[in-house]
Amino acid sequence: MEQNRIMIRNIVVVSTLLAIAIAIDIVTGMIPGLNLSMPLGGRLFNLSLLPIILIGIFLGPGYGIVGAVTYGLFGFFYDGYALSYFAQNISEAALVFFLDYIIAFGALGLSGFFKNSLKSIWSFSLTTTIVLVIRWFSSTVVGAILWASYATSNEWTANLMNNVGKNAFIYSGIYNILYTLTTLVSMIVIVAFSINQFRELKLQLEK
Repeated sequence: MEQNRIMIRNIVVVSTLLAIAIAIDIVTGMIPGLNLSMPLGGRLFNLSLLPIILIGIFLGPGYGIVGAVTYGLFGFFYDGYALSYFAQNISEAALVFFLDYIIAFGALGLSGFFKNSLKSIWSFSLTTTIVLVIRWFSSTVVGAILWASYATSNEWTANLMNNVGKNAFIYSGIYNILYTLTTLVSMIVIVAFSINQFRELKLQLEK
């Protein structure tokens, strides 16, 4: 009975944090400055990822990965463009689906392996950096294989591609690291002012 109660509570927590992430994504998308995006996709201040990372930190890697993948699936169907406009065949569609959504978002749930992430802001920064680097790597791979071919559709991305000697992996790595870094810094700043509250909430969930 107690185990069922904890499982139901955890499912409620995951659902709540997913709802908060979706709400943040929608609201920040309407706020000038916070809605800045890269030319071919990628929110510069993607604060909606913070609740997703917190799922793992609060409840462990199992719930964290499931919650993160669920959010990735939401993003895949909500965005739509990845499949509808860019993918030319089923293999490209599958590549985008797994690397840009399942793996890239699922990586955020790996925060659950770092049990002391809320011990200090430095611990949180390390955890967040690790999961975002994994996400960055996945996005860089799919970007080099598929999205780099669309670089010429925008002047900024076309110039970036030319400046790196048309090396698709370097181009994709630089492109994706820009919004990854801005997202990382913005999340660290927010948590720096609220880490005590998050730590208290985690302690409550461990009871």
